[in-house]
Amino acid sequence: MDKKVKKEDVSLEGIDSSGSSANVPDGLMEQLEKKKEELFAKLKGVSSRLRHKQYEAKVLKAALEEKMRETGLNVRELRRRKERLEFKIATEALTLAKEREMMKEMRMLEKELEKAGELERMERKLRLVEGDIRSAEAEIAQIKKDIDAAKAEIKAIREGEREKVKEQRAKEWEEKKRAQLMERRAKREEELKKELEPYMGGVDEEGVELGAIAVIKKKSSS
Repeated sequence: MDKKVKKEDVSLEGIDSSGSSANVPDGLMEQLEKKKEELFAKLKGVSSRLRHKQYEAKVLKAALEEKMRETGLNVRELRRRKERLEFKIATEALTLAKEREMMKEMRMLEKELEKAGELERMERKLRLVEGDIRSAEAEIAQIKKDIDAAKAEIKAIREGEREKVKEQRAKEWEEKKRAQLMERRAKREEELKKELEPYMGGVDEEGVELGAIAVIKKKSSS
């Protein structure tokens, strides 16, 4: 019995809920996600069919074994004996008496096989069901490979986008730090300018030098 394949819900910061981003070709991620969902749905359907066929084979085998016990006939063994006998008749050099003996045995086997017609039909149906089981198992194996391939492609795209997001954030952080540094520097220069204004000279409205006023104020305060 195959195991259920669990879907992984992988989220990536910087990529929207549909899994796409500005750096991914339009519709690519959406197509991959859709393909993955379709594969999971297909896997579910084939797995269900496989379970049904396995149950059918189990029932047929039980019925066939029961019928063989009732009739005492074994269709497979009768057929193998008939095939071996046909091969001997066709390939071996036989005396007339031996050939007659083998032909008599062949007719007997054919009669037994006629009696076992129902068993043979059941066995043929079982072989068909077993063929369906093998086909379903092969299909499931291929679907799982396709799912793994789709998931790997999605993962590769998302990991690539994650790296791009990291690089973009690092760049933005550096720009922000540079802007903050320039802002602090400009603010400090403005503060220094204000502190130095009284000592930078110049004349007020009455013709008195500003530097002298600053010196007088400084002396008076002392």
